[in-house]
Amino acid sequence: MRTYKIIHIKKEYQSFVIGREKMLHELLFDESHFVTEEPEELKFVCESLNTKNMKECIQERLQRVFTNMTLNQDHIFFEHPVKGSIEMSFSPYYLHVSCEGSQMLDLDLFAGLSDTCDCYLAFQQEQNAFGWLKPIKIDSLHSFSEILDFV
Repeated sequence: MRTYKIIHIKKEYQSFVIGREKMLHELLFDESHFVTEEPEELKFVCESLNTKNMKECIQERLQRVFTNMTLNQDHIFFEHPVKGSIEMSFSPYYLHVSCEGSQMLDLDLFAGLSDTCDCYLAFQQEQNAFGWLKPIKIDSLHSFSEILDFV
């Protein structure tokens, strides 16, 4: 099973986050910091998720690919007879995803989410890996030299 935490980085902080994704993950998702609520840093750097719109977009994009879908207040569950299953739960500031089966599931999910916004950053818990769901365009940032100055 692969688990992900997916956050929506505010546009104005993308240039700062590029190159610092691992530090951001340690800051935001260190289990010792998560007591009962999300840390203030998460609220500062990330957009709050509009779960209603996000569920509608995910459902619209993924229902074509998956044969079985269950939707309730806090969870979405997709199942494909060959690929496996995806379970998603929503927090105010991040999406928690569990994928079991083929890694094609992950690609289907990421493609569906990346169509909605270019600011999603995913952290895979087991591999301590991360990545933007849609590559950030350097033109959308101030300049490439600014990014290098941050690193």
